[in-house]
Amino acid sequence: MNEDERIAVWLDSLLKVEMDLRFSRGVAKEARLGPKVPRVLILEEGEMAGYAELRRVGGIIELATVVVEPELRGKGLAHQIVQQAWERWRQDPVLHGAPLGGQVDLVKATRDDAGPEIVLSPMISFTRDAAMAAALVGGGFTMIPRKRRVSRLWLWKSDFAALPIWTQICITMDRLYRGVIFLFKSPKRIPHFIRHSRDYRLFVRIPETAERPPPRMHIRSEREGGVPSDLMDQMDAVAFTMKDLETSSEQITAWDEGE
Repeated sequence: MNEDERIAVWLDSLLKVEMDLRFSRGVAKEARLGPKVPRVLILEEGEMAGYAELRRVGGIIELATVVVEPELRGKGLAHQIVQQAWERWRQDPVLHGAPLGGQVDLVKATRDDAGPEIVLSPMISFTRDAAMAAALVGGGFTMIPRKRRVSRLWLWKSDFAALPIWTQICITMDRLYRGVIFLFKSPKRIPHFIRHSRDYRLFVRIPETAERPPPRMHIRSEREGGVPSDLMDQMDAVAFTMKDLETSSEQITAWDEGE
């Protein structure tokens, strides 16, 4: 059994029981298609411990299918996944649709003389799990507050409304497509997603913060300088209440362009 098959067997076993994640395509397809998907792999003593996928949807990068080995949960592996996703997001031109060998610059806007080498793609993630939410906040993500956006026909409070319209359309089409597949492949997941649809929260890492290391990286050095109080407040709020957080306009500048 090669490495891709080992990963596929492990992933297949977890996807079958983790209702919040996509359904398993079967060991053979996971082994064949897995290497073609940008992904994060975490190993513990040579064995699979964590996994995540990075997907391009509607001009953004979505951190999805995040799963940790049940016996190793609570040991900070989700933080490792988010950190590795950040490193790939800021460095991998192929992930952003740029030519192989291009230079990723997530901060600068596209210029006429820059060609396709200048890339601008925010990274988002949806979760209803408090531990994963804390890992995202510790990785520099901001939890988007729910608001009404009448100009976009959102008459109820939603964080989804903060996404650019084209991204909203693409994610909606993606979810509908997956819903149809669930109907035939894993129908028991549909009631689960409907029942918990309001529990999922949107977390965003904007390009302007691309070069800022995840705050979680500094927590181990707490004795030397301490952890910023605003970070700890945000992590506490997410981990224990998942309540709306106050987000400054500077933190989401350029995220909501085209209003």
